[in-house]
Amino acid sequence: MKRKTDAAYKRNYWALALEGSFFMGGIALMSTSGSIALFINAMTGSKQLIGLAVTLQALCILLGQLFTAPMVRSVRRIPTLLLRAMLVQRVLPLIIAVPLFMYASPMTTVVVFLVLYSTFWLIDGSLAAFWGELCVRALEPSDRGHMMGMQVALGGAASLLTGLGLTRLLAMPNLSDHTKYGLVFVLTSVILLFSIFFMRMVKDPSPNYFPEKPRFKQYYVRIPAIIRERKHLRRALCARIPAFIAFSSISFMMVFGISHVPGLTESQISWLVYANIIGGLIGGVVLAEISRRYGSKANVNCCAIGALLSLGMALSLYFHPGLGYIWLFLTCTLASVSANSWFGYLNYFLDIAPEKERSVFQVIGTCVGIPFSFSGYVLGAVIDRYGFVFIFIAGGICAVAAIILNSRLLSKAEIDRLNASSLKEACPD
Repeated sequence: MKRKTDAAYKRNYWALALEGSFFMGGIALMSTSGSIALFINAMTGSKQLIGLAVTLQALCILLGQLFTAPMVRSVRRIPTLLLRAMLVQRVLPLIIAVPLFMYASPMTTVVVFLVLYSTFWLIDGSLAAFWGELCVRALEPSDRGHMMGMQVALGGAASLLTGLGLTRLLAMPNLSDHTKYGLVFVLTSVILLFSIFFMRMVKDPSPNYFPEKPRFKQYYVRIPAIIRERKHLRRALCARIPAFIAFSSISFMMVFGISHVPGLTESQISWLVYANIIGGLIGGVVLAEISRRYGSKANVNCCAIGALLSLGMALSLYFHPGLGYIWLFLTCTLASVSANSWFGYLNYFLDIAPEKERSVFQVIGTCVGIPFSFSGYVLGAVIDRYGFVFIFIAGGICAVAAIILNSRLLSKAEIDRLNASSLKEACPD
């Protein structure tokens, strides 16, 4: 029986890793710090609209998760639900491409993009709690963080291949911006649709044969009491607050470089998208191994330190433009590495949560981020008015605060002892 269970966990590990790798590879092509920033900048030149895209992505993920989290225990078979929702979500980039190929006005194109982009991330957020619950059931606890890192790494590897075509596409002077970015969204949707094949291979080893009716009011009413009672949860929430601002700040690295490094060619600008992909690949491999060996605390600390360093490099480039393109490329790469903190925080909340409160812990982590989901829009408006220096300094201060607060989180060994103690209390015999 144990041999069958181990084989099922191994199959689920690779199926989820490959599903996630195609998803990561797809969204890497429409990252708000990569091609999306270039797309909005080419269409409108507005940094505020780039910030709005960052904000809409964060806010829609949060709202989607808040709406569906109470339903987690009401679904009998989670993989079936995920498959149906993913199919709808992953054709949306194709629809985004339609006004581009129709050569609609730049503002109309961006408005349509923002509506559909928001819908894409709203669906993604609505699936987050279900996906997290499936990962807990379908994988060994020690493999969760590593699997998520492998998703990023394999997605980065896939993106390296598609990124070569992407950089050449964006550098073609004979294609209009409408055609270039329309093809980018088509390519994105094709890659995303491949992920559905691997989701079909995931098996839930413990489906919910007795689904419960969702009770939204009771679900949310108990959140304040849970926060009061759980010291480790409160510390994680405090640590995540400044991290939201720090990681929003690094979303503007590419647009900053285009504005402040003189003499960049079309080819060099398009290769900055590749820097974003390379950073995701490196971050996935390195942070996956850090998660497995040292736990989620080390993961989020490394990301915060990387964000601080990349912001410092951007400031040095601002005051010394002669540092040039290679310095900018390395800055964008490091910023992309640091942007992978999401799975460190997700795993930390899952690690410290009791079995029946896993989705509640995820929702609490979501709630604290709602006010800060507007930080991208605010930072974009500040850039349009005052320039980049102010937000890079503010982001650096927030990164330092996150590093200090992260030091109070539980280490891997402490989490293992906490979970062992909870299991002993639940099963005293």
